[in-house]
Amino acid sequence: MAEKIKVDDDKLEVIVDSLSNMQSGELQIIVEDGKIVKVIRIENW
Repeated sequence: MAEKIKVDDDKLEVIVDSLSNMQSGELQIIVEDGKIVKVIRIENW
């Protein structure tokens, strides 16, 4: 089973904001060494 990672509140806020404003698209979360290093938002038109 994968280890649980601790996510900072500021990163969670970015993820939630990105999802709440998105109508259609994808959200990519890049993790390295158990830490979120990048959040990529791609919207469909």
